[in-house]
Amino acid sequence: MTKCFYNATLVLPDRLLPQGWLLVEDQKIARFGTGEPPAAEERIDCAGKYLSPGFIDVHCHGGGGGSFGSLELTQHVRAMKMHLSHGTTSMTPTAGTLNPDEIRTLREIKEAIDRRTDLPHHLGYFMEGPAEVVQPHPDMTVGKPVVPVIRPEQYREALAAAKGIVSRWMAAPELEGGMEFGRALREAHITGCMGHSNATFAQVEVAMANGYSCAVHLYSVMSTVTREKGFRRGGLVEAGLLLDDLDVEIICDGCHLPPELIRLAVKCKGYDKLMLVSDCGPLGGFPEGEYQADFGPQKVTVVIEDGVCKPLSRTCFLGSVATGDRLVRTVYKQVGIPLWAAVRMATKTPARHCGFSGIKGEITIGADADLILFDEDIRVSDIWLMGNKVLP
Repeated sequence: MTKCFYNATLVLPDRLLPQGWLLVEDQKIARFGTGEPPAAEERIDCAGKYLSPGFIDVHCHGGGGGSFGSLELTQHVRAMKMHLSHGTTSMTPTAGTLNPDEIRTLREIKEAIDRRTDLPHHLGYFMEGPAEVVQPHPDMTVGKPVVPVIRPEQYREALAAAKGIVSRWMAAPELEGGMEFGRALREAHITGCMGHSNATFAQVEVAMANGYSCAVHLYSVMSTVTREKGFRRGGLVEAGLLLDDLDVEIICDGCHLPPELIRLAVKCKGYDKLMLVSDCGPLGGFPEGEYQADFGPQKVTVVIEDGVCKPLSRTCFLGSVATGDRLVRTVYKQVGIPLWAAVRMATKTPARHCGFSGIKGEITIGADADLILFDEDIRVSDIWLMGNKVLP
């Protein structure tokens, strides 16, 4: 079946194309342009709104009351539906385990999700840890379980179980065994990511030679400039900004980072190496108020206010409640980045990072027709997956 979207402003990877049309054939983008739209079996008047590739979130823990850290399919479905309603059409759901049995259960969940046509595309899990450095928080009586030393016997079976369903894995590369783990990830064709880390700039350079190619949520839970016997040295923040071969995530909910730090990251990295991520937790999509939330092995009372999740002490953030539309809105409206560039960092760049260049995340001939329609305030009104309308 052919579908023609017309009377739209197309959001291309390098510009906006007003008064545009786009033709979908067999679930793929067949042609696009301006002027008189071609004939099609179905014609969709976009009423002058922006027609964009769907957003791709490579770092998301849940939403809508569902957690990707859960081993229950219903929780994964709940979270994915919530993010789909805000324009995210592909994602790498975030968990964190070295337990082979748990990973095998996640495989079953992914297979069930892949059989559905009403959920965002599952591009493979992102394992955030547990080989990481996490500072204990006074509001949490039990810290997040971590692996301070990572040995082959800990991850050998886990990596075998993860084949084909885990696409990204984060570790603190400076930990004992961290470099060997990076090489093991590379051999398993899993993207090695650095985060929750105290690595020095020099250690990051070594880590890049050992399989790591991404810095997770830049500025957040990572090392920056320190002094050793008077001599200053850079950390993972500076490496993420300076090293051209590193992909970088940034949480753009308008709370975790001020506009000047986002602008600095864009100036240093450009649009092709920077990915907008939500880092959204299970309470994403909930209204302001007080809730009980799962953080690792315990329930913690949290409050959603000012657009972010906080402990009752209000001394820090305990995760994000952001969605894909909010990320683009923040970068476009608050930071002042061109709309097409903000969308590119939420679509084409993460698609390339995940190995889907030319397939997802951009309006180009032959790409999957995962499309969204939104207005000037990035309010998403209509969503198509593989050319089939799923919302409203």
